[in-house]
Amino acid sequence: MTLRTGNKRFGFTLIELMIATVVLSLGVVMIYEAYFLSLYTFNYCYDYLNIVSWADEQIWQAQDDFSRLGALSQPEVSGAFRKNNKDFKWDLSYASMGGACGLYSVDLAINWHEGAKTRRLTRTAFALRYEEKK
Repeated sequence: MTLRTGNKRFGFTLIELMIATVVLSLGVVMIYEAYFLSLYTFNYCYDYLNIVSWADEQIWQAQDDFSRLGALSQPEVSGAFRKNNKDFKWDLSYASMGGACGLYSVDLAINWHEGAKTRRLTRTAFALRYEEKK
């Protein structure tokens, strides 16, 4: 709506209002996206901090088993657990690094779902089989 007083016009044109609306809506969308991105990041970090000690314990246990028993150790290689109302699935794999030194690679992968995304945490460690001298 434009008010006229003599030759002067006061008010905004329709184009100016449409441009202002577009700029404001883009700002709202950017803030919305940044908020949800930070929320997803927070949830990932929260889950990560909840399971990292469990993952480290599993890796340590597998290293200890291989150090004492070598290829004779038979650790669990997969499973699932629930923590803070969230389901986690894990897989443990190990392989000999070859040679007579008794070096093993131990890999642990933990997967969980967060919304439509699947999150993954991996840990890798090495274990050395100690031979007892007779």
